[in-house]
Amino acid sequence: MRIAIFGYEKLAVDIADYLNKPRNDLIIVDNKEENIREAAKQGFETVLADYSHDQELREIGIGTDIETIFCLLPDDAENVFLVISVRSIDARVPIVSIADAQDSIPKFLAAGADKVIDPYEISGLKIWRMIRKPIVSQVIEKTLMSKLDLHLAQVTIEKGSFLDGRELAESSLRQQYDLVLLGLVDCNFGDEFIFRTRGLRHRLGAGDILVVIGPYSDIDRLRRDLRAPELFW
Repeated sequence: MRIAIFGYEKLAVDIADYLNKPRNDLIIVDNKEENIREAAKQGFETVLADYSHDQELREIGIGTDIETIFCLLPDDAENVFLVISVRSIDARVPIVSIADAQDSIPKFLAAGADKVIDPYEISGLKIWRMIRKPIVSQVIEKTLMSKLDLHLAQVTIEKGSFLDGRELAESSLRQQYDLVLLGLVDCNFGDEFIFRTRGLRHRLGAGDILVVIGPYSDIDRLRRDLRAPELFW
């Protein structure tokens, strides 16, 4: 299958590696020379192109031999424009696009994308599933995080603790504990993991679960301050 991947950074690198199989014929398209050099270094066929011009899209193979397209540019507006341009040339080619903002997804579908990827949702689900499997968590800790003194933990907020009733934005985990908040589980909504917390207006309550990453000592200190159970592992 002849696949064109537009953009070669972040998620695009992982997708290209995953699709790089004998049955697939990949071409990486980007308008940044440094990205093209990196893709070429990894052994991919590359094209430096201005994908805002239909003629350059046709020269790449859109409308002829390209069978699937991934729009993985870093900007939603660029991806929407690319989807519209590709769809105007080829009405049937499958188009997969990335969306940086969840409210952009309807725009991509209206523009002609067949599938829209929300990378934050994907990452969040992976993290939450990983945490629910202690064996996987322990392997990651021993092989990767231990070198940096980093640990992944879930911290349950107890009734009456200093975070009970406080706004999420006021939790100050980074400032007070040098911890990074990966996401949270709101006990009022069951087991749903909320990965995107930046700008989220949420009042923390007893039973909510914070998923954090940081040094063991800082996680332990937070748990003591919350009068919470022992570390996740």
